Amino acid sequence: MGKIFGKGRASKMISGNEAIDQIEREFSGISRELRENDGLLHIQTAEFSHLVQGFIDSGNSAEFGRACDLFVRLFLSASPELENALNVSFLEHLYFIDDEVNRSWAYAAMPPPMRKAWDAMEEYNDRLHP
Repeated sequence: MGKIFGKGRASKMISGNEAIDQIEREFSGISRELRENDGLLHIQTAEFSHLVQGFIDSGNSAEFGRACDLFVRLFLSASPELENALNVSFLEHLYFIDDEVNRSWAYAAMPPPMRKAWDAMEEYNDRLHP
């Protein structure tokens, strides 16, 4: 997909393994799932996405906010491999459309860098699959 936007990378990029370690420290409840898929960055990132979707679906704004803060920290310093995993296996799997569950609040609550990345990913996918 390429770069979404200039992120102003820090001097040290965060690798996939470092990101998974940070996710595990912040959200130890998915430690088993992360470790069962050790070395499979996209699957591990998808596990984080599933956790965050649960926060969205249950209306848990505090945990959603914590997850967003972590996403932004990781995304802004991500190695190319990690950036790809965060786009393809995290952002692509977040669902904000309301049906029987109120989810639109979460889209509005995303920090600007995360919303910009999600919007760019969504626009890219719309171009691929009109």
